[in-house]
Amino acid sequence: MLELIRKHSNSIAVKIFLTILALTFVLFFGVSDVIRRFIGKDYVVKIGNHKISPVELKIEKAKRFNIMRGHIKNINEKDLTANILHQLIWENIVDQASIDYGIVVSDETMKKYISGMNMFRDKEGRFNANLLRGFLQKIQVPETMFLESSKKDIKNAIIKSPFLYVAVFAEADLFTRANLEKRNLTVIKLLPSSFKITEKPTTEMLQKFYSNNPDLFTVEETRSFKILELQESSVEKNIIISEDEIKEAYDRSGEKEDRSYDDMRKELESSLKQEKLQSEINDLARQIEDALMAGEDVSETAKKFNLNVIAFEGVNSQNKNAQLQEAVNLPYKEDIITVAFSIEEGTDSSFSETLDAKKNRVYWLLHLDEITPKHAAAFEKSSDKVLVEWTKSRQREKALQTATSFIRETKEGKSLDKLAAENGRISNTTESFDRYGQLSNEKNTRFANIIAEVHENAFAMQELESNYVELDGEIVVYQVKNIISPSKIDPKDEKKYQAALRGEIVEDMYQQLIGHMSKKLEVKINHEMLTGINEGIDQNKLDEIF
Repeated sequence: MLELIRKHSNSIAVKIFLTILALTFVLFFGVSDVIRRFIGKDYVVKIGNHKISPVELKIEKAKRFNIMRGHIKNINEKDLTANILHQLIWENIVDQASIDYGIVVSDETMKKYISGMNMFRDKEGRFNANLLRGFLQKIQVPETMFLESSKKDIKNAIIKSPFLYVAVFAEADLFTRANLEKRNLTVIKLLPSSFKITEKPTTEMLQKFYSNNPDLFTVEETRSFKILELQESSVEKNIIISEDEIKEAYDRSGEKEDRSYDDMRKELESSLKQEKLQSEINDLARQIEDALMAGEDVSETAKKFNLNVIAFEGVNSQNKNAQLQEAVNLPYKEDIITVAFSIEEGTDSSFSETLDAKKNRVYWLLHLDEITPKHAAAFEKSSDKVLVEWTKSRQREKALQTATSFIRETKEGKSLDKLAAENGRISNTTESFDRYGQLSNEKNTRFANIIAEVHENAFAMQELESNYVELDGEIVVYQVKNIISPSKIDPKDEKKYQAALRGEIVEDMYQQLIGHMSKKLEVKINHEMLTGINEGIDQNKLDEIF
């Protein structure tokens, strides 16, 4: 055909044919790309006049994923994509700014940079070009785009590098001491239920409490449904395999040259029986589902197909219904709850396959009869519960009043342990801990949950300052007892924290520079394109950054 076209290339008919062919190709294969480019949607992010394409995002994601995979076990892909996109924006701002700085990346620099990447080194640590080619082939991107991406990495490092030599003097000592500082707390635990309430509430007081706290008296949603069971054994007993079927299966077998009919007979019969059984069950399941979908009564359907019916009334999502708990012959009752609370009233689930208590295969579906929505029980029916909840509320109020009273007195210079002794309460001193909540003695975990909850706030407080926290049903009043500064600093710690401080300063200066440069450029994020390539990035999170 191609030869024919070449011979008659000047023919009007051939020209018309080629025009139609070209238009068809564009229509079916390229029109979406053409339209995207025409309306400016061929990018994920636009920084000034520069666009970051989906392919460029793919390259960066693949590069960083390979680097991180060796160091981080569980990588959250959505967070990774958002961070990469954030970094890409920064790098492209730097790339455009590098023109003003006159930064040029030489081929030699490029070579050293790429050959220094661990993912392109062999077991002996030498650069292997085949690993690079394999990587590019795997992520399906051209070498030129990868080199351009690497060039931006280098420019980013060049602009950032002067900040790395910032001097750190007095701040380093303060920073190191702050990080090595430890604290311990005096704590008092107040259990609300230990407070006695002598006040007798009136009916009006209880009614007001009931009206102000409807969530405490809400009756949970319940569902009533029927389980229809199709026993495999009831279908299996009607399956008959004829001798002719077995012989036909033997003739089709690829093993008949090596094995005799008698040798294979039982095996073939069992296989045919299993196939026919599965086919019968699938057919029955379809008929039952169709009958129910057509509006046939559940009981009638069960009778027609000889199904076992198990009915449940008022089951809640916490699986607390006594009838369901007592259904010991249903090892799949947890699956029942999942299905019952995932379909609509008056509808049916599809068949599920499982084993019953006797390890026999059974197929079941669920018909949801009725949903009773959440509602607040009438005050008259909830009076006992209202009284209990009102009492709990008053006990909590008393515990909080005691906690705030202790805190008020500590502001006058009293220590919490002294206040505890004066009020007949027990105080304790926690193990010392650092600003990250790390205990000095990890074996002493008695107050670990309290320290985990309050350590950040405790390091923002002064010595003898106090506060409280509600934790595990208790009111915990705590006071900073001692601020323990290191008497001597290990040179290794000093070096580590000086490096950390320098890193923080460098990052802060770098961000300030990026912020200054980005004022000249407009950053646009194409959320539609991100959704189209299934990146699933939190739009609000990105909007907060840019």
